[in-house]
Amino acid sequence: MIESLPTPPPRARTAAAIIATAGLALLAAACGGTSNPPGPATQANGALAFSRCMRSHRVPNFPDPNSSGELPKSQLEHLDVNSPRFQTAESACIHLLPNRGQPSTAALQQSWSDFRTFARCMRSHGVPNWPDPTRYPQHPERPTFELQPLGIDPNSTQISAEIRKCEPLLHGTNPQHLGDSGS
Repeated sequence: MIESLPTPPPRARTAAAIIATAGLALLAAACGGTSNPPGPATQANGALAFSRCMRSHRVPNFPDPNSSGELPKSQLEHLDVNSPRFQTAESACIHLLPNRGQPSTAALQQSWSDFRTFARCMRSHGVPNWPDPTRYPQHPERPTFELQPLGIDPNSTQISAEIRKCEPLLHGTNPQHLGDSGS
């Protein structure tokens, strides 16, 4: 299966995975999906404990979550997520995140719904061949867009402008970084 975007460098992919994982984990806890879901305060405490743990394991610039329990993407992108120090810290601290940083069933269902809504928005904004989401090969439970086989360049100026219009429908989850390098 052909990926829809050029593969970003390993550091960017890992940072994006951490951001998405943390964001989906926080969304998951807020949405439930377990028989005993943690409340928002527990969720924020878990994210804060994770951040503190990462710093205590020699990742000094790991940021604290904001008041919503979300980790600031701009600060996470500057971390050397491929370093042995980071990997060791993450292994030691991941247990502090709900579902060990994995999204709940409810969060995954919401993601699929958001991606379908985003696809309809793109089609209504002048990209008639924008596809519905398909299963991401490495994580088949997660949605992705197969754009390359259709000749859609998400970084072209026109497409990127339409992505920015529809992106709020993804509720902060844009794992493919659609339109990020458009002008």
